[in-house]
Amino acid sequence: MMIRPLKAKDLPSVLSVASSAFEEEARRPEVIGPGFLDSLSRRPDLQIGAFEGEELIGFLIGDEGEDWGLVNWIAVSPDQQKKGVGTALINEFEERVRARGKRRVRLGTPFARGFYERLGYKCVGTQYVLWKKLVGGTVKADPAFDIDLEGIVDLLEDYEMDSVRCAFNPGCLMVGREGVGVALAMENRWSKEQVDVLFSKYGSTGSHFLLLDQVEARARARGAYSVTERFEEGEVPIARQRGWSDRATPLSWTTYYMEKSL
Repeated sequence: MMIRPLKAKDLPSVLSVASSAFEEEARRPEVIGPGFLDSLSRRPDLQIGAFEGEELIGFLIGDEGEDWGLVNWIAVSPDQQKKGVGTALINEFEERVRARGKRRVRLGTPFARGFYERLGYKCVGTQYVLWKKLVGGTVKADPAFDIDLEGIVDLLEDYEMDSVRCAFNPGCLMVGREGVGVALAMENRWSKEQVDVLFSKYGSTGSHFLLLDQVEARARARGAYSVTERFEEGEVPIARQRGWSDRATPLSWTTYYMEKSL
């Protein structure tokens, strides 16, 4: 096995490995392709591949911050997994970011927490993405939570304004109320059966669930089957009591944020 920097001509091989190895949406060419090319143009030495002869059997697409390296994607061909390929890629990436003066490596993973822990990484945070079935729900839409773009802008700070991009899509679902907060959701881009909350701002756990009740009611009226949302760790037990659950699928999963000091 040889590890070397990836080149633009490796794109077809990267797409092939991604489509066979990833469970998440990066398996799709329209996601991994532009991501790889963008990373290659900005940080060419942090895009590395593992090869058997001329065949790409694994790759790592990386980036960097002020004092850390970031693993955006790593994948190994299914027939080459559990042979040390992923470990070799991580080790090489760590050496490269260490040589650039970085002191940490960060990444997020929904499925491979144990793998990274064996390499010395620690979980430093968890983003819980929970799923709720809408069929059979009884909560009704409250007109008091109807809101337009002007109302949303009034409830947001300047640094939160990027979230209103959703509002320019005719399929955007918006709910909000002064003193409670605001939530914006969209039909999942891979399945019209699911609505994903893309942004939510609220002052308390109670306010969060008031907003979600209204998202659920409106999504159900559109014929959606399920809704997803991100929860803080302290909210998870309450969410589960209210019918939310884990569902590790390519449409929604909990992500573990891992970090290692170099």
